Amino acid sequence: MTRILLVPAMAAALTALPALAVEPAMGARLGATLDEISASLAADGYALTEFESEDGRIELTVIKEARRIEAYVDPVTGEVTRAESRSRGGPWPLPGVNDAEWRARLALEGYEIVKYERERGEIEVKAMRDGHRWDLEIDPRDGRTVKVEEDD
Repeated sequence: MTRILLVPAMAAALTALPALAVEPAMGARLGATLDEISASLAADGYALTEFESEDGRIELTVIKEARRIEAYVDPVTGEVTRAESRSRGGPWPLPGVNDAEWRARLALEGYEIVKYERERGEIEVKAMRDGHRWDLEIDPRDGRTVKVEEDD
């Protein structure tokens, strides 16, 4: 009887562990939400620079050192269904604020991020709040919101 109870306890303990490092390659399970995907990638040293979750699909771009990977993730299983790697230039690690900080702040303000893109010194965000779609611009140096407009 002790062994039977031990298995569920071990399973619960394993699911409570921090995200495991995952290479964003075909078949890898990154997660089905922005937070899960970001945590999986960060655990392996990747930075998420583009994210879009619309029309039953998740598209993302991640970078690490001199690599840039564009991938599609199944929103139900969280598995990578397509991945394409290329070389990239630009600074590494990304300068400025950690994306998790401004994303957490926006979540506390009631925003659900649908899409964001971090490139060329700016962060552009599309988010939902109170049934409305919003366009936001985040300063990548300090993470503060510099522009908010309702998207008609």
